[in-house]
This record gives sequence, structure tokens and C-alpha cells, in this order.
Amino acid sequence: MQPMLAIVEDDASARAALISLAGALGFSAHGFPDAASLLAFPQFDRVRCLICDMRLPGINGLQLHHRLRDAGHDLPVILITGYPDPTTAHAALRAGVVAYLAKPVSPERLLACLRAALQR
Repeated sequence: MQPMLAIVEDDASARAALISLAGALGFSAHGFPDAASLLAFPQFDRVRCLICDMRLPGINGLQLHHRLRDAGHDLPVILITGYPDPTTAHAALRAGVVAYLAKPVSPERLLACLRAALQR
């Protein structure tokens, strides 16, 4: 059985591209337009890794990471952003995210990050 990934990305075309890329890399992926949709997902307990955009409606990707940790979920998180910022990257990595990647995300880099996340 393929590891299930959750992809939270508010841009529908970017979300579809990430889901397609995850499938090509050998993963099963479910996409969500925002954090609330992910948190309401009935199969949330099957998710093994979260790929999340930093800028989202409602709470951002780093806030979602904190919310999951505070709720006791030790889900590996890979943050992606179209607006990379060294200060935010440092804060995210210090908070325990697996990676902070700039868009467009290279398939090789994403695969390496997913492998690292799933080996934790």
C-alpha cells in the first residue's frame, strides 16, 4: 500500500500538479484547498506526510504545523512557498518541519524530502 500524502494548496492548478507529481513518485495523494478541509478529512489518521503551501486562506502552513503538533499529531510537514523568506524558513525548520521548499518544487528535491519524512 502506498503511503498517503495530504497536499494543502489553495491554488487548484498547483494542487492538481502536486497530486500528479506525488502519484508519479509512487505516492497516493489527497488534495485540500485549506487547512480546515484537511482537518475535516475522515481518513486523516491514514495521512503519513503533509505537503503544505505557506500562504493559505485562514491559517497558514506554519500555523497548521503548530496546530497539528499541539493536537498530538507528529505528522511530518513539508512547507512550500512561492515567496521564500530566510527568516520564515529558519522559523519553520526550528519548529520541526522536514523542509521549506521554494516553488516550483523540483521532483528530485521533493522525493528526497518525502523519503526523509517517511523514514522518521
